[in-house]
This record gives sequence, structure tokens and C-alpha cells, in this order.
Amino acid sequence: MPKPASERLVDTAQICAEFGTHKSRISTWYNDRENSGFPDARPGEGRKRLWAHDDVAAFFAGREASRPAHKMPADFHTADQGELLTTTEVSRLLNLSPSTIYWWLKNLPGYFPAPDETIAGMKWRRSTIAAWVTSRPGKGRRTGSASKAAPLPAVAADGPDDELLGTKEAAALLGYKSLASFSSALYQGNLPELKETDADRPGPRGTNVKLWTRARIQRQAQARGTSTTPTAPSGSPDELLGAEEAAAILGYSSAASLTGALNRGRLPELEEPDELIAQPGGRGRPQRTWKRARLEHLANQRASS
Repeated sequence: MPKPASERLVDTAQICAEFGTHKSRISTWYNDRENSGFPDARPGEGRKRLWAHDDVAAFFAGREASRPAHKMPADFHTADQGELLTTTEVSRLLNLSPSTIYWWLKNLPGYFPAPDETIAGMKWRRSTIAAWVTSRPGKGRRTGSASKAAPLPAVAADGPDDELLGTKEAAALLGYKSLASFSSALYQGNLPELKETDADRPGPRGTNVKLWTRARIQRQAQARGTSTTPTAPSGSPDELLGAEEAAAILGYSSAASLTGALNRGRLPELEEPDELIAQPGGRGRPQRTWKRARLEHLANQRASS
């Protein structure tokens, strides 16, 4: 199958050399890629696996964003803070690959600091990198830092279909815990409905901010089994209830008992759920839910039969 001329493919050895990992770890991640998020290999000839470099860079960028901060050299904060460092020098200091820094700058605006100079390549002052290490967003921030990763915004579940929403709003509606995990999924091709944007607007450092209509995001949400519909008030007929609550209403001893009855075909009335709710982070099977009114009606039927 011919590959796009612009797509760079890398094998296991090249990944190890660029991202500082081991063949055994790549094998483990690949075999458990449904949970690890490691990208699928491209179709190729023979047994040698090849991956799109952009997909691999997205995977490692997502991992690095949540890893504990790398311990800096003892003299890092006492050295000349005005010294300009190249991408290679910064990546060595942070124990990263240059590709990870490039990916952060391109796909996670605001996560990694913009270069202080761009003449003859990107360069950062030592003080800029020191400030980022001290207040690094996410789980990798240094112990004692008061800085925290910015939370995703609260986004109304309903709104005009043609309303344009950005990456943070899309991540929130699709049930992701962070912008990094959403971006990783997007660039690995796990969100096909969002492959094409509906609009773009200028962003920082000459980048474009991706925008999608609410309708497009809702289509992707339905494909993932993520609910973007308004939540009904507790106790109302339209309240969505999971297996545990359904079991209690129908007289089952546990959610597992209810699920077993469903799987054995003993509850044909509930074979089709009213809605599927994605698990946190989008992993695992979506949770089946049913409206309270439907469950109570079935309970009354069972009691009178």
C-alpha cells in the first residue's frame, strides 16, 4: 500500500535511538496498545513493524507531559540564567527527545514556553527553562510547587449545532481528563470525526487553533459512547441510571447479577440502553444506562406478573 510522500515511517531501532527507550518496552506498549495508547503499526511487507513518526511523537509527548520532573543538574539554577540554549541542549537537560519539544510547541500551545529567540534556530534562556521546570504543568510539577495543570473548562452539554468550539472544549465534551490526552488521541487518529476542522483561528507563535462545530463533536461523542446531552435532575423520570441503580430497582442483589441476566437474555426489555456513557479517560467499555421511568415501569410489570 503506497504511503503519502510526506509521511515519515520509523522502525523499532529508530524509535529507541530518538526517544531513549528499549525494544522490550516498545513491544510491551504495542502488545497492550489498547490500554497504553501506543499507535498501530502501518501495513508493510514482511514482519518488520513501521510506525508513523508523528504518531510515535504524540505518544511520547503525552507520556512526558505526565511524568515526574527530571532531576536537573546541581549547578543548573546557579549557572548564567541569561545563557541561550538550543533545542538539543534543552532536550538533554530535560531528558527528552527534541521531537517531544517540537510536538508540545505545535500541538499543546501554552504547555511548553515559547523560544526567547528564533534567529538561527529556536533558543531559550536558561531562566525560561528554570521557570518552566519549577512550575511545570500537570503531574510532572516539582514537589512543593503551587502550580497545577489548568483544568478543562465547564462546557454546556447543549447549544447551537453550528457553535465553534476549540480543543479544550472538545476535550471536555468527549470526557477526557486533560488536554494532553485529548491531543494524543487526536493525533493518533483515534478521533476520526475530528480529523477535519470546521474552522481555524490564529494562535500564539504563528500557529492555528483548531475549531469544530458542536454538531461534529457530538457525532464523535456518540461514536465513542460519550454522553453530551444534558443530565436530567436526580429522581426525575428521565434520570439515567447505571447497572447498580437498575439492579436495586429491579430487585437484583448486585450490578453483576443484573449484568449476568442481561447477557443471558433474561431482560430483553433492557437489551437496548437509553444511552452509553464513556468511562473516565475514554478507556474501557462504555457504561449502559437506562431512564428511571423505564426501569420503574419494568419493575412494576415484573411485580404484577
